[in-house]
Amino acid sequence: MGTGAHRMRGRFVAPHIDGSPAGRSLREKNMPKRLITAAFAASMLAGSAAVAQTATLPVVRPPSQLSWYGDPSAPDISGVWIRNKAAATGAGVSKEGWLPWPPPLKPELADVWKKRVADNAVGKRTDDPVRACLPPGMPRFITGTNGPMQIIQTPGRVTLYRDGIPVRRVWTDGRAQPAAKDLEDFSNGNAVGRYVGPELVTDLIGVKDYPIDGTGVPHSPSLKIVERYHRIDAKTLRVTVTLTDPLAYTRTMTSVTTYTALDDPHWEPREFICTPSTNYYPDKYVR
Repeated sequence: MGTGAHRMRGRFVAPHIDGSPAGRSLREKNMPKRLITAAFAASMLAGSAAVAQTATLPVVRPPSQLSWYGDPSAPDISGVWIRNKAAATGAGVSKEGWLPWPPPLKPELADVWKKRVADNAVGKRTDDPVRACLPPGMPRFITGTNGPMQIIQTPGRVTLYRDGIPVRRVWTDGRAQPAAKDLEDFSNGNAVGRYVGPELVTDLIGVKDYPIDGTGVPHSPSLKIVERYHRIDAKTLRVTVTLTDPLAYTRTMTSVTTYTALDDPHWEPREFICTPSTNYYPDKYVR
């Protein structure tokens, strides 16, 4: 017949081209036995692989406490804060509150700093990361940066956010700092913290080689930073920052900075695009 139909045992059977059971049975009847065996084996293997893959998937369970909830066991330092000024000013203190001042630098780094100060004076400084739209780094994130800072406290971590700067994470879940062989340098360093009475105390290591302030004070890879956050009252947050660097400084350096709570219920994080500046003067960056 020219219609494509087949005659089986005297019966007229229409061809099945849609993959129905009858169609498969007709094709299998005309398929060599070895091909049927191979197809069956392949389907069994595929099914076994799917079962094995399903068996190895992790079991997903809802958390006992959602991580974006606040931490009721911690002293409350959360909120949006605006940096006021260094608690100490005047002779022997820098604009960002660092003392002693001038910085107690060892001779080789003192020469680096003096050159940066001279370049700042004539607007020819080229090695300040802020001018190149890089992060200010630590401790400038706290002691030398303007604009709102948001602090979020959740179980196991504290998150500090500023527009246009990498987010800081301070782990409070009891973990240790990375081993020396695993330590990486970041602009904000590697921070772990703990609550001590009414304060959050943080320890940072692994800080990138960015100046500690707008004048260009350098540091070495051995820099260690300790912060103490203390909420004095509903509107005031005090942050004490201490630097220890035996390869760069002859003694520790300290800055105490105060913040005031931002009374703006409509404030929210915003996208920030930085454009490298020219004729840069640090006095315009640090008020």
